Amino acid sequence: MITKTFHIARIIVLASFALSSAAWATDLATDSATELTACSNESLNGTYGFLHDGTGSDGTPATAAVSQITFDSATGTFTGETTASHDGVIATDSLTGTYTVALNCTGTGIPTGGSPFSIVVTSRGFLAVHPFSEGFAVKQGFPTCTNAAVTGSFGFETTGVFLAGAPATGWVAFIGELKLAVTPSGEGVISGHLGGSEGDATLAFAPVTGSYTVDKDCRGRATISPKGRSEMHFSFVVVDGGKEMLAVETDAETVVSGTVVDARRTHVTRFSVD
Repeated sequence: MITKTFHIARIIVLASFALSSAAWATDLATDSATELTACSNESLNGTYGFLHDGTGSDGTPATAAVSQITFDSATGTFTGETTASHDGVIATDSLTGTYTVALNCTGTGIPTGGSPFSIVVTSRGFLAVHPFSEGFAVKQGFPTCTNAAVTGSFGFETTGVFLAGAPATGWVAFIGELKLAVTPSGEGVISGHLGGSEGDATLAFAPVTGSYTVDKDCRGRATISPKGRSEMHFSFVVVDGGKEMLAVETDAETVVSGTVVDARRTHVTRFSVD
C-alpha cells in the first residue's frame, strides 16, 4: 500500500548568528503542533468513489467492487452504495457505518454488520485495507453530474478474472483509449480502441463503440463493444470533478475492476487485484 507523505518540519535556515536557540526551539514546537493536528474526522468529509478488490485465501481474485460513500464528519458516520462482483455474482447493496480519523491521518471504518477496515487519509481521498482486500478512494469533486460533464479523451484499464461461463476463462487485463462525447440529444457515446490480454493470449487493439449514462448523483453505467468481441458492461462512479471514473464490470462470471482516467492527467494511483 502506498502511505501518505506527511509534512514533517520546515528546514530552518539561520539568516544570521543573531538568531537565538530559544527562537529556533519555538519554531520547531510550532511545526510539531502543526504536524500533530494534520488530520481529524473533518479530513474525511463529503462524497467519495471507492474502488476495492478482494482475494480468496489462496490469492485468487474473488471480489471486485466500486462504492460511492458519503462521510459526515460531524457525526462520524458514513452512508453509501456498493456495486460488487462476488465470485461472478453481481449485486448492489446499501452501506452504513461509523469512522474515526486520528491526528496522524490513520483511521478506522466500521461498516454496520461488518468487520472494521483500516484507512489512511490522502490528499485525494483515502487508502483502505481489510483482511484479503484493499482499495483506494477519490473525492467526487462535483455536487451533481451529467453526461456532458464527462467528455473528452480517457485512458482505460481494468484487471481481474473471467470465471467459467464468461467469454474466456482466467486472468484478464484490458487497456485502451476511449473518447466520450455527447450527441445533440444528450446521449453519451463511446469510441476508441481496446486491447489487453486473456491468460497468456495477447489481444491486439481493436476499434470499440459504446454508450454511457451518468446520473445526477455521479454514478453511471457504460457499455463497451470491441469489434469482433463480446460487449462489456460497467458500473462506475465519477470522481475528481469528472477527471476519473472508478469502474467494476457487471457481466456475470466476471471479477474485474479498473479506472477510466482523463488523458490530460499525468498520474493516477491504481491498485490491482493480482
